[in-house]
Amino acid sequence: MKCACCGAEMNQTEKDTSSGRDIREYECPECGHPDWEDLGKALWQILSDGREEDEAEKTSQAQPGSRDSHIEAEPRPADSGWGRLRAWFTLLFARKQ
Repeated sequence: MKCACCGAEMNQTEKDTSSGRDIREYECPECGHPDWEDLGKALWQILSDGREEDEAEKTSQAQPGSRDSHIEAEPRPADSGWGRLRAWFTLLFARKQ
């Protein structure tokens, strides 16, 4: 990241993902100007959300008499880059078997 004040390359001083967001803090070695950027959802949050969705889907399919138990599951469009990558690998390995 470039410093907004002097244009020098800034050093990353902190990376915080505890809020579920990937927030990085920087400091300029030339003028000492601090800055930060939010890079979106943290990887652990994306994986956790995906796991919860998978568990909820398995639970609803396992329950006899649930309103969707008679309908064959259709693949959902991926919501994120991680979901698209996972779907691509699933299709790739399904063809080889």
